[in-house]
Amino acid sequence: MVTKSDTEPVQIEIFPRKFLKPETAECLLGEIYREGGLVRIMIQGPNLPKAVPYGPGKGLPVEENRDLLLKLGDQALELRVKVGRIWLELESEEYLEGVKAACERTLPCPFEMKRKRLFHTKPTVSDYAKYGSEIEDERILGLVDPKGKRERDLAMLSDSRGD
Repeated sequence: MVTKSDTEPVQIEIFPRKFLKPETAECLLGEIYREGGLVRIMIQGPNLPKAVPYGPGKGLPVEENRDLLLKLGDQALELRVKVGRIWLELESEEYLEGVKAACERTLPCPFEMKRKRLFHTKPTVSDYAKYGSEIEDERILGLVDPKGKRERDLAMLSDSRGD
């Protein structure tokens, strides 16, 4: 018997106890992407500085934070934060076990996985300011950075997976 909760999108938060290295984050997101059922992903954490913010080297560029790219599906995304939390929206509950298994295989530290409402379902003021009243793809709701200076802060992944 198919229930309403089996077909509704499920939102979960993956919260590792440590910040993830870019390689670990890429591996984890790749595993989750291969499991299927992914609707949206949002990565949260503190910004990676491009220059030393204080101390004797103030203003010097930070070389280790340059060109950190995450390859996910057919896209390469610039990583601008330390990966501290990952928000996911899945098509249905049937994908939860696959995500949990991917986390257990990939993460080198303990983690928490919580199911809760994370993403907006209605346009925010920032969405309206950036996109206007007509939003074609509802997957971008609430993902706008109102202080973001870059035009391309979002990436849309195709549905085809390179199996």
